[in-house]
Amino acid sequence: MNSAEFEYYGWNTPNGQKIMIALEEVGANYHYHPIDISKGEQHTDSFRTLSPDGKIPALVHNSKTPVTLFESGAILLYLANLFPMLTGTNEQDKAKAMSWTLWQVGQLGPLAGQFGRFHATQPTNADAIKHFEALVWRCIDVMEKQLSQTRYLAGEQFTVADIAAFPWIASEQSYLQRYNLGWQEQRPALNRWAKLIAKKPSAINALGLK
Repeated sequence: MNSAEFEYYGWNTPNGQKIMIALEEVGANYHYHPIDISKGEQHTDSFRTLSPDGKIPALVHNSKTPVTLFESGAILLYLANLFPMLTGTNEQDKAKAMSWTLWQVGQLGPLAGQFGRFHATQPTNADAIKHFEALVWRCIDVMEKQLSQTRYLAGEQFTVADIAAFPWIASEQSYLQRYNLGWQEQRPALNRWAKLIAKKPSAINALGLK
């Protein structure tokens, strides 16, 4: 019998890293099942029973009645509901944490993904790269403005919102890093925030940051 409370199925990508950071942050008892997307393991029938769209991550909560989730945003909000330490200390902060989490899912993630996709496409499409780079900078500026006023995205407490955004901004697998967007030198509040999170044990354990 498996004694882990959570079964986590993922890979070393920003969306996969988000879940690992959250599980590490709350000290969850989980078992990691690597799904090697470079080998197409996300398309196997067995994984699609967990994630019908064939994308990582997926999570199974081995509660009295097991719960299966896919989509990183849904998983993060589920964990935030189970572990209040992932949200703010009052209702307004909790609302901000949920809002910023969904902003990452709906804005930062998809736009950064398209930015990276068009960089990798051969032949390259300069107009598409320029278009999505401008949209990514807009997201960066939204974060910069917020982080110039608060320690973390939802306020003074580290929350699920920061967990959602951090890998897309600062992990080695982020397209912003891979294609050297250069936000570190140009956005001091964002850089301060990223360095702060990079030192957290949950981020170090999940991403192997030094």
